[in-house]
Amino acid sequence: MLLADYTYHITGDRCFEFDPETGAYSHLKLSASGQKPAGYSGVGQLLRSPGKGRVLVAKYLFEGDAWFSIGTDKWKLLDGSLTLTHRESFFGFLCELTLHRGDTPIKTFRYVRKDWHLLIIDPTYDYLDFDLANLPVGLVPHDPSSLQKQREDFIAFWSGRL
Repeated sequence: MLLADYTYHITGDRCFEFDPETGAYSHLKLSASGQKPAGYSGVGQLLRSPGKGRVLVAKYLFEGDAWFSIGTDKWKLLDGSLTLTHRESFFGFLCELTLHRGDTPIKTFRYVRKDWHLLIIDPTYDYLDFDLANLPVGLVPHDPSSLQKQREDFIAFWSGRL
């Protein structure tokens, strides 16, 4: 499947060829002709993780359902079985996404903030800028009371019904 590259969403000149079964991917630079491939199934972003190197984080539509993955691990997106939290440390330069099942943490993913330079130099920098630059920020549901609606909207968007 093809995933749009979240980091280059404005220029649209890169994408990922992604296998949701294995988590394997290749990062593709599209030709300069301006031809964009059709049929994206979601978005992915390569992030630098201390001790792990570059890790692909993705959210996508697979077999009619919403999923997200971190490296080779994948979970259903917005289905209510997991609670996700996102926090910053080391003055905002390092971020941490933690997945909980009940009260038990099942995975913690640490990564270097993609837009750290904007945090320093942009006086108008806000949470929306943070979300637009770092895909894991948007994995945390913004309104827990409507998980089902967010999930339906995600599926409708990536299946082309929106």
